[in-house]
Amino acid sequence: MATLKYLKRKNGEAYQIGYSHPRSKRWVRKTIYCSLKDAEKIKKKLEADIALGLFNITNDRMDYTWHALLDRYTKYAKRNKSEKTVRREKNVIDAFNRFLKGDISLSEITNSTIEKYKSKRLKIGRRPATVAIEMRILKTIFYQAVKWEIIVKNPVVGVNIPKEGIVKVRYLRLEEIDLLLRVIQDEGDNDFANLIQAYLNTGARRNELLYPTFSWENVDLKNRKILLNGKGDRKRYVPINGTLLRIFESLLKQFAEAPFMFKPDYVTHRIQQYYKK
Repeated sequence: MATLKYLKRKNGEAYQIGYSHPRSKRWVRKTIYCSLKDAEKIKKKLEADIALGLFNITNDRMDYTWHALLDRYTKYAKRNKSEKTVRREKNVIDAFNRFLKGDISLSEITNSTIEKYKSKRLKIGRRPATVAIEMRILKTIFYQAVKWEIIVKNPVVGVNIPKEGIVKVRYLRLEEIDLLLRVIQDEGDNDFANLIQAYLNTGARRNELLYPTFSWENVDLKNRKILLNGKGDRKRYVPINGTLLRIFESLLKQFAEAPFMFKPDYVTHRIQQYYKK
């Protein structure tokens, strides 16, 4: 019979399974990170395999289920990744869950499983670029499982990721920039006009100029530079030109926390409206 014991761990819910190894007869203890329900499933399967003589765990590695991995990975992602990345990964995880139609052992998820998932996503009309992103996210999840020594091989490795094609970047012409700013100012939306001017004069991504990523602590008027926090915690300095200097000096008197207090989705929605006008 195997034993199951709850363990206190900082990096997630954990249980220790103990059992007598059928070959060496030594008492083996393994720590698994998952819910109690999944731990009991693993214990029950282990006992059944031993009883039926089917016990054959290479390197004494416990066989995780997909949901057990998700439970651990989700906790890891919330601690180490941005809220936006966690939401994006959850959408992919939900889609893959629907494809699997229930919990299965990680050993059952192979190159063939990933190929079938990719084909189904493309068949229902998902763009190759979208499927490519989903494949990369799944690859990241399974890579973490390899790193944790839960599995030996990443099942996404070896599966061809759909080609995204050439993305044509549409830049605004100088006359279009003037027209856009005029339309915004005609609406009396001066704060939003200042934000657009800041984007144009820094080349910043949407979130890089918005609170809480960007606050007055990122603005150095004395040395005329701003600090932008990019993807993957990469930081870079951008000089403050004359246009930016005028904007920041005017906003400094109006807003205490940050120059721009807009929500990201609002910025996207609002700029699309101005583009149409």
